[in-house]
Amino acid sequence: MGQIAAVISRRNTDVSEVVRRMLEYASPYPGEAHGLGSEKGARISAKIPEIPSSPSILGHKHIKVNPEDPAQPLSQHGYTATYEGRIWHSSDTSDANAIMDTLGPEARRGAEALLEENCSLALAILDHGRLLCARDTMGLVPLYIGENEALIAVASNRKMLWTVGLDAQAVLPGHVTEISVEGIKSEPVRTLSQLPPASPSMDDAVKTLDELLTKAVEVRCREAFKVALGFSGGIDSSLLAHYADRAGARVDLICVGMEGTRGFETAESAADALDLPLRLEAFTADDVEEDLDTVLRSVEEADPMKIGVGLPTYWAARSAAETGHTIFISGNCADEVFGGYQKYVREYVSKGDSVRETMYRDVASSHEVNFERDYKICSDLGLELLLPFADIDVVRYGLSLPTELKLSKTPASPRKLILRALAREKDFPEELADRPKKAVQYSTGVNKVLQKLAKAEGKKLRVFLAERFARVKENMLGETYY
Repeated sequence: MGQIAAVISRRNTDVSEVVRRMLEYASPYPGEAHGLGSEKGARISAKIPEIPSSPSILGHKHIKVNPEDPAQPLSQHGYTATYEGRIWHSSDTSDANAIMDTLGPEARRGAEALLEENCSLALAILDHGRLLCARDTMGLVPLYIGENEALIAVASNRKMLWTVGLDAQAVLPGHVTEISVEGIKSEPVRTLSQLPPASPSMDDAVKTLDELLTKAVEVRCREAFKVALGFSGGIDSSLLAHYADRAGARVDLICVGMEGTRGFETAESAADALDLPLRLEAFTADDVEEDLDTVLRSVEEADPMKIGVGLPTYWAARSAAETGHTIFISGNCADEVFGGYQKYVREYVSKGDSVRETMYRDVASSHEVNFERDYKICSDLGLELLLPFADIDVVRYGLSLPTELKLSKTPASPRKLILRALAREKDFPEELADRPKKAVQYSTGVNKVLQKLAKAEGKKLRVFLAERFARVKENMLGETYY
């Protein structure tokens, strides 16, 4: 795990200092190693190494999560590659070997083949003067691109591009993007598509979903002795806790919220039912004020919803990091795939099955709305974020299910019907299986505190956060982490 930096000069000038500066801004978490690679070879050392001048350079800051994770870049067949994330296979082969074997002798064809696999990754390859980059179909791992008249650069977060004067745009999920001195060309390989509805019974759908979630969690916990799980006591996190425990990992549940929130009682009763250890951490308005800039720095934008979700995510992930964890699991994507939002019920009641298209669009945009935010928060804390509900096989099956297995046309009834049926099949208590959904920014009490902070300055929340982020960004670009 770590951060990718790659630069190509449009003027055939040396870009080593540009890549170096990007790596210096990559993350506040100290890396175990840094690597730079060009057509002249690769060098890896504890600090950012020196490298001969070159108009195209690939860089990587390495944060070791798994003992078998190698420092990067990696070279083979005349090209140099770096990646972030995993390929979800069940063999004993390391991720690095599986990824490099899939890439094979032809970099472009290998990048396309890799996207056809079940994976969660971002990839950059320097191949004979051109740069190839790609993201998995769901866009689970962030990757951004920026350009001006002098250079084109790719990075794991926006601030790495901002610091060299470039605006940042997300690399498209499921695409291979080819970058050369002539410009940028992106082509789809395996993008998410809406599937025609299947018609299984609820019992058959529960059986298939159980198999898919079992596999999705098992491959993610394959080499993990222990995992931390952001836990609310709701149906999504409770199911993931069950599957992770069954996969043999030591599961530590973490629930965070403002002092006095009723969510703690919910989490405690669910953890007791699962017979798993739970850590509760309560925060105050002063904590929101103190940690807000850190979250803005990681999220890299001032959207109120993203910050309202980002703060409790940051607290839970920080708690995991402080207690020695390197892996953080979240239930992100369950609501979009299986119908967790009240807006879906309203549309289902008023417009019928058109809600399937709404849910598909929400899943397809989750990389921008949710995944990038949470991945960057975790990365800045030295954690790898894993999202079993966003496993491509789980998502494709979930999107294919008929709406009536997810939603009822009775507005007050529970949503995510198939997940609740799955919970009952696992003998979860009725109270847990039927527990209603509540958005994290509201259940934790964070949104109310943010509104109060904005009101104290006589501002709307959106204006308050935008001005706060502008100051954070200005200060951020005046410093480095080295």
